[in-house]
Amino acid sequence: MLGQRLFFFGSLMDPDVLETVTGRAIDQTQLRPGILEGYRCEREVKESYPVLVPCPGGKATVMIAEGLSETDVDRILFYETGEYDLVPFTLDDGNSKLEALGFATGEGIKTSGDIWRLNVWQTTEKAAFLPLASAFMDAYGKMSIPEALKYWDQLTEEFEEKNTRPLKRGLSH
Repeated sequence: MLGQRLFFFGSLMDPDVLETVTGRAIDQTQLRPGILEGYRCEREVKESYPVLVPCPGGKATVMIAEGLSETDVDRILFYETGEYDLVPFTLDDGNSKLEALGFATGEGIKTSGDIWRLNVWQTTEKAAFLPLASAFMDAYGKMSIPEALKYWDQLTEEFEEKNTRPLKRGLSH
């Protein structure tokens, strides 16, 4: 999958989150904005992460990433914890249509109907989320996906015990 073009529509659009997940600095020239037509991003019903929803006339803002290493992609798959399927989509980068793999919603994920916006997430959730994401990614290569999901729940429970404001589970693009 080396050199495969991916796109993100959630927290992975944030440079700090992407670098936390990949475990390295990302060359910003590998990233560019794009649009996924016919979709919109809605907030998952009980969480703070987005879900791609088919929407005639909709336009979801995405981040296109190229030149990621196999390890980058493997770490991203770990971060996504099996809740999404990696499938091909056609995007518009402002100059042309192109194919890229993105994380489609897996079965059983429901949306709130509310639009998910990166800037809102960055303002309301990012500061609390980054240390948890870092701790979670420290488990990369040491746990299976089911073990990692339990670990994430443990991390968020510990966070909520220390804080008065609960953190919604923020894994995902």
